[in-house]
Amino acid sequence: MLEINTSGWKEFYLGGDEGLFIIVKGKRLTKAKMIAGDINFIGSSANNNGVTNKIGNKDNIHPGNLITVSYNGSVGEAFYQENQFIASDDVNVLYPRFELNKYIAWYLCPIIRKVGKKFAFIDKWKKEDMEKSKIKLPVTSDEMPDWLYMESYMKTIEQKVLITLKEYSSISKMKKQEHNIEKWQEFKVGEIFPN
Repeated sequence: MLEINTSGWKEFYLGGDEGLFIIVKGKRLTKAKMIAGDINFIGSSANNNGVTNKIGNKDNIHPGNLITVSYNGSVGEAFYQENQFIASDDVNVLYPRFELNKYIAWYLCPIIRKVGKKFAFIDKWKKEDMEKSKIKLPVTSDEMPDWLYMESYMKTIEQKVLITLKEYSSISKMKKQEHNIEKWQEFKVGEIFPN
């Protein structure tokens, strides 16, 4: 993958009045109060897109097409949530002030993670600190975030990954093919590989 030249990039606040997002703190929900269901419960996890449970509770549901960020536990872990979800009180939900899609979110999440990791060694990445945090992004000629570039870049990455997965799948299928070994013979290693 080509290295990205960040020299012309500009910093933007994550939250606050001038920020890219409105940051909303998740709500506390104990395991005892969870109802079985099919809505993703996002906790402070670095795994499984942050999903720690499936629940049926109806309060504090966030719509899909948002980014979640752990501010406690797995501090800084940022994930794109395509479908509706409920966020724990260890997670902040980022509501965009721009038109977000999965490609832009996929571009932003690693950048947000990088900024958030410094808080893992200091303290929790509290909502107030997150709002004051800045991320560096590519910009257009009018120095606004270049959403089109970010989307295009991630679409290219997605295509490369899909091609790689397809190649891997075909190799896996080849490995599963049975071989007829009826005409195979035994050889001594020394006969094949002399000293």
